[in-house]
Amino acid sequence: MTLADTVRWLVVWSFALGNAIALPWHAPSAAGPAERAPQIVAADSESVDAQDTSAGQLDATDAYRLAILKMKGQLSVARALLQMHAPGAAYHMQQPMEEIFRSAEPEFTQRDAPFTADFLEQLEFALEGDAATTLATMEAASNALDGSFAQTGAMDAGSVLDLVEALLREAVANYAEAVIDNEVVNVRQYQNGRGLATEAEALVRYHTRLKGRRGHDELLKAVVLIRQAWPGVIPPAIVFDPPSVAGRLEEAVAAMEELR
Repeated sequence: MTLADTVRWLVVWSFALGNAIALPWHAPSAAGPAERAPQIVAADSESVDAQDTSAGQLDATDAYRLAILKMKGQLSVARALLQMHAPGAAYHMQQPMEEIFRSAEPEFTQRDAPFTADFLEQLEFALEGDAATTLATMEAASNALDGSFAQTGAMDAGSVLDLVEALLREAVANYAEAVIDNEVVNVRQYQNGRGLATEAEALVRYHTRLKGRRGHDELLKAVVLIRQAWPGVIPPAIVFDPPSVAGRLEEAVAAMEELR
């Protein structure tokens, strides 16, 4: 997560800063470079909702919040790729954003949310400009999403945990689709998962409904372990096998139960 992402979370939801737990990334193998450019990219017709099995378990407001967080995750991936001058930012700014927004558009409209369909058009047109213009447009869209989320009001701990679990389950499902024989074969799915896991970690790390509660540190450790499956927006040459990441998810879910 970038410094800008962290500051945005702290300002919009008034999260309390505390002693953050950060575990180092241990690569599955020391062989080969730490990161590499994507070599296998999924087809443009790929749907980001293919593994979304958790939203149906949420109430309408939390399902809407989940859609916002998923779009923020896509923008965080696109921002990182753009800043690295790596390919792929355009995809994450367009197709997934469009699909997620359209699935929740009635809620955005009914709530008169700051984020509207106009931002989707602005993101598309921004790609025709220089990097600075594109980043500024992404920042405006992200701020509008933050405002839309804040507009939903305060959340209790149960809602926060439900969102964290939904984000992580979809992230791990994306990871399973992306990895074969410890190698990333679907870069977009890998990156989709990273965006989701990043948002989940931010909720656990900074949300005041969780910080300071008994069991919070254990949950944060479990989530950070999951996040280690995505050491960067560009996948490394060798990654963890999906079952091991799924095992970490179950550990995180167990830690969530202690906080409910």
